[in-house]
Amino acid sequence: MDAMDDDDESEDSDGDNAAVNVRKDSSRKQFDKIYKQVVDNADVVLYVLDARDPTSTRSKEVEQMVMAADGGSKRMIFILNKIDLVPPPVLRSWLIHLRRSFPTLPLRASKPAPNAKTFEHKDLTMKGTSETLFKALKTFAESRQLKRSIKVGIIGYPNVGKSSVINALGARMGSRAVAAPVGAEAGVTTSLREVKLDNKLKLLDSPGIVFPNTQEGSKESKVQQQARLILLNAVPPKEIGDPVPAVTLLLKRLSASEEMFAKLMEVYDLPALHSIGSDKTTDFLVQVARKRGRLGRGGVPNLHSAAQTVINDWRDGRIQGWAHPPKYVPAETASTKTAPATKGGLVGDQKEIVKEWAAEFRLEGLWGDDTAATDVADAMEM
Repeated sequence: MDAMDDDDESEDSDGDNAAVNVRKDSSRKQFDKIYKQVVDNADVVLYVLDARDPTSTRSKEVEQMVMAADGGSKRMIFILNKIDLVPPPVLRSWLIHLRRSFPTLPLRASKPAPNAKTFEHKDLTMKGTSETLFKALKTFAESRQLKRSIKVGIIGYPNVGKSSVINALGARMGSRAVAAPVGAEAGVTTSLREVKLDNKLKLLDSPGIVFPNTQEGSKESKVQQQARLILLNAVPPKEIGDPVPAVTLLLKRLSASEEMFAKLMEVYDLPALHSIGSDKTTDFLVQVARKRGRLGRGGVPNLHSAAQTVINDWRDGRIQGWAHPPKYVPAETASTKTAPATKGGLVGDQKEIVKEWAAEFRLEGLWGDDTAATDVADAMEM
């Protein structure tokens, strides 16, 4: 899936501009207030990323703030969630890529939506992955030998699966008392809440926040910003004024892979699309509307309704699509801007820090280092 968004400017309606600006402003206020509360109170931060597009659900600014907090004493682990929506080779490459920055664990935190297109990862089950994460947190808590509980903050974009992570950890304790609200709609968790796992572990759940991301680029139009957020599931369905641009962006990304685009057409059993200029979206939505019965008076295809159907299918994993990690450039690791901060300042050798932290959580052999990741990935190959 193409990691770049379309730079062509689009006509923006006043309504679309207002919706995006309000969301960005309110998200920034939430970020400043709630996110800082989580970081200030947490000993460990679990940063939940969507396995289908980890880079777009990751913010370097967030990572810098966590690492700079409290003299660099915080610890952070990437949680790569929804791994069943990507094939084993893609999962393997993302694990290796992300582990160059921070310890990273794969997770299946919940069952897929009905009719979702999933991939089998053998031993990377809901039970196995959640137990791995739980044991890692318990190991860290015991190693600190504190008289109080270790607090684990959970952060991430809306609908990336933070509450599902809490429930998966709670299930390992055999307790339903920790159940967190879960829903496909962004914003199900609306305030900071504390969840006690046991006498040594407490989880801090926070609302999903559209984090500041300097990689977004200044050339994006307001419509394109909204479309990108919709594909990240970061916009509640009731706030989607016009889903058509998001479908256009989805078609562009999937068109970069003949295999992915062919699978998209299979979902709706569609023939080849006809283009008007560079526009394939209209014909695609007309055909989807006819296939799914999204018709108005006189049998006229309802493109808005058809587009919303496509967005729902994408959100729930019925449409397959994923990004690939960027090409690894070794020279970048020596001067990474996201290196953890210590009392002496930024640390240049990120690889050593990742190795040290992995040891603190005893992640070696638990998909916690590159060697183990390679072994597990080889075992997952279909």
